[in-house]
Amino acid sequence: MMDTTTTTRRKRVITRTAERRQATPKERQLIHLLANLGCSCARYAFQHATSKGKIPPEERKHLAEWHFLRLQQIRRVERGLEPVAQLKRVYYRSQLSPRSLKSLKLLWVEDDKQRVKRLDPELDELLSFTLNLGDTLKQIFHTIESKDRVFSRTPITGVGVVPLWVNEWEESDYEINFFPPSFPDWANIVDD
Repeated sequence: MMDTTTTTRRKRVITRTAERRQATPKERQLIHLLANLGCSCARYAFQHATSKGKIPPEERKHLAEWHFLRLQQIRRVERGLEPVAQLKRVYYRSQLSPRSLKSLKLLWVEDDKQRVKRLDPELDELLSFTLNLGDTLKQIFHTIESKDRVFSRTPITGVGVVPLWVNEWEESDYEINFFPPSFPDWANIVDD
């Protein structure tokens, strides 16, 4: 008697896990913030649709502030992922050691033109720190002038101070459900 059973072989799909890039902590933070905002939007939309006109004005104001806070946090993390400027170090040929930094330039693009600002080399660490945190150019220039990262509880027009809520959020270790106490003071203005 002849055996007629045949075996079929399935090709094994090779997953290239080693080549897959892991998300950086900042990217994970951004994903978390976006997911949190999406869930909140869905919950608010459902609450608004099922109880039209029943949400008290105070709660509506708080929800609006909370959403605005999330958007500001998302923008700040995005700016930190792709810094608004890039550092370029310039050395004299005789001394190529980073310890003997002779000149520091801040480069950025504005109106499709490349702009350059020459800075004090001692500001190197502070500048790297502010760029990493996602400060705007206006805030970075203010930091350069004052040689320190300056915070303000209320907006000061024309001056690039960093909102105090940003400092509170950073000190909370970017806690997702933390609502910075000073944020309502900034909720009426748009962060530039």
